[in-house]
Amino acid sequence: MSEHVRAELHRTGGFTGRPLSAVADSRTLPPAESARLRQVMSTLDFATLRSTRHPTGGADLFRYDLVLTRGDDHWRGTVSQASVPPALQPLLQLLAGIAH
Repeated sequence: MSEHVRAELHRTGGFTGRPLSAVADSRTLPPAESARLRQVMSTLDFATLRSTRHPTGGADLFRYDLVLTRGDDHWRGTVSQASVPPALQPLLQLLAGIAH
């Protein structure tokens, strides 16, 4: 059985200020989407995310509040559009695609 992964996104800010939310859970997604989520999450280094400062300021920039779970490992943090680590970009794209 593959490792359980879950990602939660709440995006605020931006020029229009329209919020966006998404939750992706490998246990509830269709198989292909679940596999994609696991693949994207497997590339993230939670230790690096924990140790890096992620500035959140900036006029008209998006702010991403994230809660990530991979097995027993968790990371909760906020990043701004200007400081998104390259490793998080594929996950943000995936979550934006399923957002409501």
